[in-house]
Amino acid sequence: MASLLQTFGGGLLESVAQLAGILGTVVLGLFVLAMATYAYKQLRGGGVRWPDEETEDDDVVRGDSDDEWDYY
Repeated sequence: MASLLQTFGGGLLESVAQLAGILGTVVLGLFVLAMATYAYKQLRGGGVRWPDEETEDDDVVRGDSDDEWDYY
């Protein structure tokens, strides 16, 4: 009876360890894919844009002092 319990417990722990290894590999692969995608966007110029790098739109017009909105 003890050997049966030991065999079942060992097999269950081995399965959990293998599943954790597989999931860890998948998470690492997704992390590498995300970093590669981010690097590609940065190199192609479509990445993060800071507010001071924005160009002014010609369509935006400043409103008068009595207008409800500052810009149109």
